[in-house]
Amino acid sequence: MILLDQTSCDLLRYLIQLKEPETIMTISRATNQSRRKIYYHLEKINDALAEVGEMISSRPRVGIVLTAQQKELCQSLLEGVDSYSYVMSMTERMQLTVLYICVANKRVTIEKLMELTEVSRNTVLNDLNEIRNQLASEQYQVNLTSTKAQGYFLKCHPLNKIQYVHSLLYHIFAEGNHSFVTILTEKIKNFVGEEILLSDDLQDFLNQRVQDVEQDLGKKINRHEIKFMLQVLPYLLLSCRNMALNEEEQEDLKREFTLIRKRIEYQAAKHLNSNLHVTFGLQLNDIEISLLAVLLLSYRKDRDIHATSQDFVQLKEAIDEFIWRFEVSSHFEIENKEDLLRNLLTHCKALLFRKTYGILSKNPLTRQIKEKYAELFAVTKSCSVILEEAWLISLTDDEVAYLALHMGGFLKHNHAEKQDAKRIYLVCDEGVAVQKLLLKQCLYHLPNENLGAVFTTEQFKSVEDILDVDLLITTNDGLETTLPTIQVQPILDYEDVLNITSFVKDQTLSTKGVRFSQELEHLLASYIKDSARTQELKNKIQKLVNEELLSTSTEE
Repeated sequence: MILLDQTSCDLLRYLIQLKEPETIMTISRATNQSRRKIYYHLEKINDALAEVGEMISSRPRVGIVLTAQQKELCQSLLEGVDSYSYVMSMTERMQLTVLYICVANKRVTIEKLMELTEVSRNTVLNDLNEIRNQLASEQYQVNLTSTKAQGYFLKCHPLNKIQYVHSLLYHIFAEGNHSFVTILTEKIKNFVGEEILLSDDLQDFLNQRVQDVEQDLGKKINRHEIKFMLQVLPYLLLSCRNMALNEEEQEDLKREFTLIRKRIEYQAAKHLNSNLHVTFGLQLNDIEISLLAVLLLSYRKDRDIHATSQDFVQLKEAIDEFIWRFEVSSHFEIENKEDLLRNLLTHCKALLFRKTYGILSKNPLTRQIKEKYAELFAVTKSCSVILEEAWLISLTDDEVAYLALHMGGFLKHNHAEKQDAKRIYLVCDEGVAVQKLLLKQCLYHLPNENLGAVFTTEQFKSVEDILDVDLLITTNDGLETTLPTIQVQPILDYEDVLNITSFVKDQTLSTKGVRFSQELEHLLASYIKDSARTQELKNKIQKLVNEELLSTSTEE
């Protein structure tokens, strides 16, 4: 049996998505691994594929690109990874260990942790010491303690534990390797034995109830955030039940949640609890209901009909000043300020609840925003001091990047005259701010085309049959449609821009002779007899020309 670890699985996923050959050096840079490690993990993958007579090889001066059959086999290899064929890294082992300690309903012993992680006693002890060291350096004031009577447990204020467990779950489910997450969920389910909370039936029920909860709230929670909430909610509830709270600690925690009980989310959480009780016989206590309400309040919303209520007048005043400062301190001009204000109110309401209750939220687009829209990010960060002073908070770069997304979506764009324009629609499930910014990017790079609405997948499916469209641009994986579609990153890179512009141009020029790529290949073949060398040189010339064309069009 071939054992694969996180790096092997990550390399497999990287190779599966390659459309053009890449050299080992390019792959090593893209995956942030040394060439020696790439060769090592490639050998492990080939050992696993040898059972079906396949082999991934790197062609000299060309590199690696998988055939359709190899991609299918590699995907099957990934799907077949289990706890017997996957080797957890030390970080993954520690995450599994501490999560089990947080949610276990029985005494946690060294022997139980050895069985859970399938490693030796000394390895478990080393992991526990490293966990203690990490906890000591974090902000949550959580200590890993053990007694003969209780075994291993976390000693801390109850709210601190909830904050820490939510942060831990974020790192596991939002950032973790898919194979590891699959193994972790199975192991926790087997070792904790909570049949209802960790059951597929409960997950299906919660997924079905999302629309009802949103209707009760008059809000639309961001699709990715609601998916994450449903994944982690059972573990958060188990961590609450894992705490042995005395009467004083219970009252203290209830006081922490006093603000929550005045919100409509608390009533929605109570309603959901009633449905859980009827369907599964599962009864949440007041602390657990309050925790559910905190999550509903803290996650980003795509729509909120209560955003302009009188409860948030002071919030609106600070955002008004922030928008004013943004305009007067930069050359940017904003359009549709009322819509921008409404979107920022919706976003900042959730932001303040996250800050109040220490609910971690990271922005996967921060690095791209800082690199590609450096000036927009810098101006937003400078002006966000107004919000920090008004609300007595400190904003991280991730939070500033979310604000920059909203601002970027409402910057003025000079529209060009459009003749023989293509009808283009966008499909994006990344939230309102990303949708707006994606539209602005497409308007910039396709000034002569007709860009229509930005849909979510759900909205698109409801109108797909009646759309008159030449091209769909989507950020979603695997959008099922027969319409011409191009998948892009939320922050367009140069390859995305070239793919889009090339598609538009090819449709326009398709009747005007042989394409540049074919002409170039014929020309090079006259001088170079080796077809592999011809292909390699053609790819390099095309890439160089494309970069120059993109640079020129951007400057213009």
